Amino acid sequence: MLSPDQNAALSELEAHPNWPLRLCAVTDELGEFVIDPDLFYTPGAANERDAKKVCLSGCPVLAACRAYALGGSGWWESDGVWGGMTADERRAERRAQKKRRARLARQGDKRPQPTENWEPSPAQASLLQALAEQPDLRAAAETMKRPYPNVRWVYAQMCEQLGFHSDELTVPALLEEAAKRISGERPSGPELEAAA
Repeated sequence: MLSPDQNAALSELEAHPNWPLRLCAVTDELGEFVIDPDLFYTPGAANERDAKKVCLSGCPVLAACRAYALGGSGWWESDGVWGGMTADERRAERRAQKKRRARLARQGDKRPQPTENWEPSPAQASLLQALAEQPDLRAAAETMKRPYPNVRWVYAQMCEQLGFHSDELTVPALLEEAAKRISGERPSGPELEAAA
């Protein structure tokens, strides 16, 4: 049985305008599922990999599904592949979110100093290109054929060089900030604006 908070979050996900178009529920002309829905709950690395491929193949509700599965206060989806993430990956992400909240409580909004005359390294340029095609770090890792932790590290380094913590920029915001810096705009941010 779902908690009231989880039930409300699930209702919100199901109200997403693209919910009927989600890739995990595509049907053929007879109304039969093209992909067995059990795939998303069948244990095993191969099944999880196949389920994640479905999610990361351009599912229109990927971000909303992932946000739902990561849960709220006191609940989260503890089984299956949701939003391109396994239960173990969601568990790790929830731990990372907890660390981010703790960091913010300790440091407040103090940001790293942006690198003057920043230009992306070859690894950062590859990541920016992959993120431009599909704004999701896990999908970018698959596209780049690189381990997710390595891609996450490149992302974090790039965020810091741009003057942000990696947990405060969304992928679209990173792409926008990187494009500004590549085009020659000076770094922006509260500390720099205050100094001007």
